[in-house]
Amino acid sequence: MNDAAVPFYAVTFEADETGYIMARFADWPNIITGGDTLAEAVQSAAEALEATIAYYHEEGLALPEPLGEHSGQLNIRVPRSLHRELKRRASEEGVSLNALVSHLLTVAARGSIS
Repeated sequence: MNDAAVPFYAVTFEADETGYIMARFADWPNIITGGDTLAEAVQSAAEALEATIAYYHEEGLALPEPLGEHSGQLNIRVPRSLHRELKRRASEEGVSLNALVSHLLTVAARGSIS
């Protein structure tokens, strides 16, 4: 697939009551996927989005425009100790620091932190 022609689609991750992590795309409400770990959910989301976009290309369908005017980029400063802890946890989970922080912010924004 030609990634240069594909817009950025934001994904959110949220754990249900069993701990299963759901991945959802606001721009693609029919994509329903997830995983038992954050790493699995990130991988499943990437694969599902790639397959859906490939299908749209094969069928000659237009891709949806990303919702909203937000770039999806957020630059913040955190204490070095927190940065170190987040990198350690991301490494343990097998995901990028960005994916981990995105997941944690999603959970916090929805009031799901226990």
